[in-house]
Amino acid sequence: MQGLLLELLPILCSPLSYIFLCLGLLMGSFFNVCIYRIPRGIFWKEKRSVCPHCGVMIPFWHNVPLLSWIFLRGKAACCGGRISIQYPLVELATGLLFVLIYWKFPFVLRWDGQLAIDPRDFLRFAHALVFCSVLLICSVIDLEHQIIPDVLSLPMIALTPLVVWVHPDLDWKSALLGVVLGGGVFYAIAWIYYLVRREAGLGMGDVKLLAAIGGWLGYQAILTTVFWASILGSIVGISVILISKKMDMKTRLPFGPFLSFAAVCYHLFGHQLADVIITF
Repeated sequence: MQGLLLELLPILCSPLSYIFLCLGLLMGSFFNVCIYRIPRGIFWKEKRSVCPHCGVMIPFWHNVPLLSWIFLRGKAACCGGRISIQYPLVELATGLLFVLIYWKFPFVLRWDGQLAIDPRDFLRFAHALVFCSVLLICSVIDLEHQIIPDVLSLPMIALTPLVVWVHPDLDWKSALLGVVLGGGVFYAIAWIYYLVRREAGLGMGDVKLLAAIGGWLGYQAILTTVFWASILGSIVGISVILISKKMDMKTRLPFGPFLSFAAVCYHLFGHQLADVIITF
């Protein structure tokens, strides 16, 4: 434990960790805009953020990530309408995620007393940043609307060749098999479920999302991601049923957030998660 702390101490004390935390908070504010506008089809219709209750334009000093929600006590300054806690939670989650990704791929190095950038780790960092950010947006939209917009999942699939070209560790075979297996496995499961139950049990949005995950992480990620997403989804689903007492085993829960969480964990801690499956 002491050795781990000594190893992490330079990263924890690095000013870059706090820079990426602030950057993540700012990007989290933008992600909230995406989460609100994309499923409503109004992403390009408004240049400035407006109050969802009264439509008044929100001044920039009321859009400071995390702090504005705290100072306003979760209420809109214009009309007193309640501001969802989703906004600060997304901002905080994005900030912590950016820091965690930087800790995983610390591309800024010291060389002969000067700062230098490791280009391979920078590409890994940029890849993880984009990948995890899109999955975060997909997760919150799926939780709220039970959809995963094609405008997010399909471009990820289409950009797979570019990801393979720039990523230092991903190869064509792994990525293409990831798209085919990721989309194919879930598509087959969805059809089997429909044939047996005569009702949709899995959305095509989940199929496209898993295909995108396979393309960006490789086919090796599919089994681990599905395994842990299923375990986590089952635990959460059963817990919600027991607590709420208003739901039953036929109640549909969005699966996208569990897929996304498992995929992000695999990307950052893949070997540890895979080892647990092997022990089973």
